[in-house]
Amino acid sequence: MDGNGIWTLREKPTPGRVEEMARALGVRPLLASLLLARGMEGPEQAARFLRPSLSDLHDPFRMKDMDRATERIAAAVKRRETIGLFGDFDVDGVSGAALLARCLRREGVDPLVRLPRRLTEGYDLSAAAVEEFAAAGVSLLVTVDCGVTAIASLEEARRRGIDSVVSDHHEPKGTLPPAHAVVDPRRADCPYPEKDLAGVGIAWKLADALASGGIGLRDDLLLDLDLVAIGTIADVAPLTGENRYLVSEGLRVLAASQKPGLRALLEVSGFAYRDLDYASIAFGLGPRLNAAGRLGDAAPALELLTTDSRLRARELAVQLDRMNKERRALDERMLEEALEKIGEEPEPGGIVVASREWHPGVIGIVASRLKETTGFPAVLIAVEDGIGRGSARSVPGFPLHEAFEACADLLLRHGGHAMAAGLTIEETKIAEFRARFRGLFEEKRRGLPPPATLELDAEIALGDCGPDLLRDLERLEPFGPGNRRPIFLARDVSVPEGYRPVGKNHLRFRAKTEGASLDAIAFQVGHAKAGEWGRHPRLDVAFTLEVDQWGGESRLRMNVKGVREASRDR
Repeated sequence: MDGNGIWTLREKPTPGRVEEMARALGVRPLLASLLLARGMEGPEQAARFLRPSLSDLHDPFRMKDMDRATERIAAAVKRRETIGLFGDFDVDGVSGAALLARCLRREGVDPLVRLPRRLTEGYDLSAAAVEEFAAAGVSLLVTVDCGVTAIASLEEARRRGIDSVVSDHHEPKGTLPPAHAVVDPRRADCPYPEKDLAGVGIAWKLADALASGGIGLRDDLLLDLDLVAIGTIADVAPLTGENRYLVSEGLRVLAASQKPGLRALLEVSGFAYRDLDYASIAFGLGPRLNAAGRLGDAAPALELLTTDSRLRARELAVQLDRMNKERRALDERMLEEALEKIGEEPEPGGIVVASREWHPGVIGIVASRLKETTGFPAVLIAVEDGIGRGSARSVPGFPLHEAFEACADLLLRHGGHAMAAGLTIEETKIAEFRARFRGLFEEKRRGLPPPATLELDAEIALGDCGPDLLRDLERLEPFGPGNRRPIFLARDVSVPEGYRPVGKNHLRFRAKTEGASLDAIAFQVGHAKAGEWGRHPRLDVAFTLEVDQWGGESRLRMNVKGVREASRDR
């Protein structure tokens, strides 16, 4: 949040391309330029991007094994077999399990739903879960957001007479599990063009395929897109392709959702009767749904998403809100300790830190914050009884699943995808893993942008930052991974009224240029920045444009992403 990093301004598209795009779409040149910068090759593709539609979704039967999966599930529904659902303990897995449970219950089948217990079982289908399903008479087991690497457990399920359908979005590890069907767009032989669907997205596509065969109604599925939006955002899936439609429509459905659990969760998190966006889920609903699973058992989150009782929904939402506060306190302590450990490293680079004092349920959140703070991939490992369980978050260009595969001989288990992954490791091998992981990152690092790079979309005058521009930007929503909010550059800005400290670490000020001014806020910069920035009479400011809603009023403001002296060479 200062001028020490590298700022890069996107190369402008040629005026001819901008004019052609603007004319074809009937939009202003800046919006046309932003669309071209997002990879839109022509007006037709850009129009689909601006107006994502249900008709843009691919036929779910293009996914390998989708026909076998739907045939087996449909047969189980018609024969009233006992069906088991096994999800993951994160929001993606919980929302996907809830979605399929609701679909089956609408068909008169009440499935046995089971989630792994993070602290005792860890990720994926366990032998204990298979035993529970067998004891309950389950004849068909459907996994959600997991299963593609659970080869031993699914072999045991087959031995016990349980058929299985795997629905997952993680990378397979060579051999596919011994299931009746494996629905995963990342399997090497799957022709489905969308590889970035979240686990809940795969579950929705499975339900959509079932509906085409008479098991469920698509109208009901459209009302379940609220669950898809929550799981997709919480899993940090890119908001491109099909995810863009699923999330944009899902946010609209969520705002008017009649599910008691979601209505109660919106109320306790302060988002009821408000416009919802990516941040509403990522920083509001998502962490509360995740809290139970992170601290031990995700069952309350699953019950919240499936209950039809308003009273019970309110009780569960309050419980999850309380657990989230406990989780946040753990986060802060662990982050401080992790930063201290990083400070002991001789050179900055890929981060691997471990402790016997850390809670394994929240290491993923802290790893994410470490990655954002440092700009480096981060692996946090919680150690207990000589075994470490780790969670990792990465930066673009350094795929974690490939790095972990290169360290497989040091790991007991590992899984995940490019930006987020997990591992299990013996404590005695952590030092060797750290050295190899850092080495792998150093090899890739030469081709990666510097961690402090700030990519700017366009230079703009403050006088152009008005309601028209805001309406144009709203057409690009929802923002998130793969479609970030545009960052603008305003040059030669003055702050004649000075800087006002707000909260613990924020600064407010009014930015002025010739003939125009705009309120601005810089989050988490520390109050001391006021003195540093105040030494410069003129500044260049990198910012996003947003609406500040306070006291019943709405006004435009700059959300500051970077500040530097205006005269500095660029």
